[in-house]
Amino acid sequence: MKIGINASFLRKPDTGIGQVTRGLVSELLKSHSEKNEYFLYLEKDIVLELPKNFRKRVFLPKLWKRDDLIRKIWWEKFLLPRKARKDKCDLFISPYQSPTFLNGTKHTMLVHDMIPKIFPEYLDNWRKKFYYYLSCQAIKKADKVITISKWSKKDIHKYLKVPADMIEVAYPGIGKEFFAEINWDEDNKILEKYDIFGRYIFYIGGFDFRKNISGLLEAYKLMILEDNAEDINLVLGGEDKSKYSLLFTDIKEEIEELKLENRVKITGFIGQKDLPAIYRHAELFVLPSLYEGFGLMVLEAMACGTPTAVSKSSSLPEVGGDAVLYFNPHDTEEMARVMGKVLRNDKLKKRLSEKGKERAKKFEWKDFVKAFIK
Repeated sequence: MKIGINASFLRKPDTGIGQVTRGLVSELLKSHSEKNEYFLYLEKDIVLELPKNFRKRVFLPKLWKRDDLIRKIWWEKFLLPRKARKDKCDLFISPYQSPTFLNGTKHTMLVHDMIPKIFPEYLDNWRKKFYYYLSCQAIKKADKVITISKWSKKDIHKYLKVPADMIEVAYPGIGKEFFAEINWDEDNKILEKYDIFGRYIFYIGGFDFRKNISGLLEAYKLMILEDNAEDINLVLGGEDKSKYSLLFTDIKEEIEELKLENRVKITGFIGQKDLPAIYRHAELFVLPSLYEGFGLMVLEAMACGTPTAVSKSSSLPEVGGDAVLYFNPHDTEEMARVMGKVLRNDKLKKRLSEKGKERAKKFEWKDFVKAFIK
């Protein structure tokens, strides 16, 4: 069987889709059948050691090289299907929702979430609206839809009317680096690189309004006042993009209003290879999101042994199970209480750390890949 894979996001390894694509391809490289022939379709060449039955196809539109939505539509909707037909693929795998449609080739598409249907504010220009319209049409035409949580399956069925029996849930895994033991020398170098010192609560996952950073800052301020937690800082992993779009929280302004300038650290971009060290040394990881299709960050934190508290919304209880604590993301007082409860209870921290590590081991890439190739 000839199997084609949209591996475009290998060029963006620090994104959620990039991590899932890397996990999918890496597992296939380990466990592939020699009876199959595999084609990796790329927009940018990637250094990979490939077995004899793997081929790379690297291509771009001749007249449009800029990495934007116009090129994305052109590449995914027209050029990619053409290449797959030329290679005579029997099965094509799209590891994210896209406008790709293949006539005559079995097509399996991974749909991460229905966020633009639930929060239409994300479609804030005509290009995004057009791309999402085309993607929804392609999802409906796919031979099989796979998604990353039961919650997302429910949403796909609700908003796109895809029959539930055509949607399969497959939980992704994470890289081995998150299960590694502490290396004090290397970890300290990484913490110094990001100017992180002392005890801290950690958050990473973006600063758009859906992530509820405003609620986290308010809860952190309440916790400081109620628990006298003057020695605990808050580290926010990521870049402040509020000047580029109204979709992003103006974090610096809110930090100033709450008089937390000396307590909250915004790290800027954190590379994937540096993340485990920052998780490992945190007193607590908090994810206050209003909605997540899965929540890879929760899985990463648990694997690192970081005590974790998350919103009880959307898919997050599927990921955390009984290994994390939950709070109502709309209730900052409850969020503050849960954070304080963890920080002042060493036995609870140890229990959450141990249970988190064990639960994270249940999410394996080999199980994820089986859903695509049976």
